[in-house]
Parts: sequence; structure tokens; C-alpha cells
Amino acid sequence: MFEYLRGRLKTSAPDRAVVEVNGVGYLLVVPLSTYEKLPSPGEELTVLTHHYVREDEQTLYGFASEEERELFRMLLGVSKIGPRVALGILGGIPAAAFGDAIASGDVDLLSSVPGIGKKTAERLILELKDRIEFLPRLRDEAGRSRLKGGEEKAADVLRALQSLGYRPGPARKALGRALEEADPGWPVERLLKEALKTI
Repeated sequence: MFEYLRGRLKTSAPDRAVVEVNGVGYLLVVPLSTYEKLPSPGEELTVLTHHYVREDEQTLYGFASEEERELFRMLLGVSKIGPRVALGILGGIPAAAFGDAIASGDVDLLSSVPGIGKKTAERLILELKDRIEFLPRLRDEAGRSRLKGGEEKAADVLRALQSLGYRPGPARKALGRALEEADPGWPVERLLKEALKTI
């Protein structure tokens, strides 16, 4: 629903920020890694967002980079991982180091993050390994393509393919082929359509 907010930072704390956009103040829950990158109050900024909706909760989360937001969304897809734990992971270990730990199966490093025990660390490795390893290549392929906004559109298509039931491996290959054919103005829907043709 909300892709990003562009406005002025009103206030911030290690776990939250208020961004004023056209006279409306939006309360964002942020990881510590994003808080550390926020400007001084009164300065302009752009914050990527994730709108989290449940029966008894609506929360807007804010992120300084697409990498942080994508990792947050991946973590929410892991069984028994909620927003609070996901934010703790983002604040407790840099995104790149987290990706390396998942790819190498480093249970000790992951379980050193507050709130993450050995069993949870093992589950994170099991459920995220294939997806984490693909992120750098996804960004490279999308960046080399002619597609405008390629990285964000590619991430949207990958999520759509997986939500349709396609396994990560075939979904990534199909997306890679679609990126090779993409014209600059293709919307997400066209990129998804082309990817589906090759699965």
C-alpha cells in the first residue's frame, strides 16, 4: 500500500521515527540499522516502507535501504518469525553479514543475535539459504537490464512467482530470462507474464 515516504523527519528514537509528509505525521517503526542513518530532525529524507496488517494491528515499518526491507520481508516469511524478531535481527547484525551467515550456515553467529536461539538459527538457514544467495545476483541482473526500476520490479516478480507456488530455483531462472528480454518501460505485470512463459 505504501512504497515509500518523502518528507521531513520530525522526531526519532532507536526504534521509531515520525516523518511529516504534507502536514501529516507518519509513525514508522524502524530497525536500529535504519535509525543510525536518519538525518537530523527537520531535514528531508526518503524512507522505504512496509505496511504490516493483521486483524488487531496495522503498523508502518521504515527502512533506509531496499536491502534492509527485502531482508525484513524475507524474515517475515520464515515460520515463527514476527516483525519484532525480524527488526532485532536487522538491528543486531548488518544485512551483508546476515546473508553471509545464512549462505555459510553459521549457526553460532546467527544465534549470537538477541532473541535468536540455535533452533531458530537453524530454521533461518534452512528456509532462507536459496533466497539469500540469489539476492546479489538478482540485483546485478536487474541493474544490467534495460528495465527502469529493475531491482524493485524484479523483487516484486520473484515474490509473485513464489506466492503462485513456484519453487525458488525455477522462479529465479525464469526471472533472469525475463530480465534479459525486458524493455525499459515494462511494468511488473509484463515482466511477470514473460517470466511465466519460461517456467
